[in-house]
Amino acid sequence: MKRNLVLAFWIFGILFPMGWFIRVSPLGYRLFNDLFSPQWMHIFMHSLLFGVLGALLMFNFYGRMSVRNAAAVVLALVLAVAVAQEGIQLISQRLPVHADNFFDIGVDMSGGVVGAALALGVRKLFDRRGRQLLTTTE
Repeated sequence: MKRNLVLAFWIFGILFPMGWFIRVSPLGYRLFNDLFSPQWMHIFMHSLLFGVLGALLMFNFYGRMSVRNAAAVVLALVLAVAVAQEGIQLISQRLPVHADNFFDIGVDMSGGVVGAALALGVRKLFDRRGRQLLTTTE
C-alpha cells in the first residue's frame, strides 16, 4: 500500500511540477527558472524524474508477472506519463506541439528504461543473495 502511495505522489509530482505552484512568488519563480532553465539541467531533471518512476514501477510489478511482461507494462506506463505530462504542459501554456516535446518524451523514456533496468538488477541481486543465504543456513 505504501509503495502505491509513493508511486501515486511521484506521478502527481511529475504531472503537476513545483514550477507551476511557485509562480505566485516572483522571486521564487525567478530563482526556479535560473536553476532549471539550462538545457543540461532540464535533461538531467527529466531523466531523474522518469528514472525514479521507472524504478518505482518495476519494483511494483516485479514478481507479479514475468520480467518481460513487467518491463512492457513499465515502459508503457512511463510513456503514458511522459505523454500526459507534455500534453498538460502544452494545454496549460497554450503552446503548439514542437520538436522539443518529442525530445522530452525521448529523454523521459531513456530515464525510465535506465531506472527500470537498475531496479530489475537490484531486485535480482537481492533475490540471488537471499537464496544463497537460505541455502547456507539450512
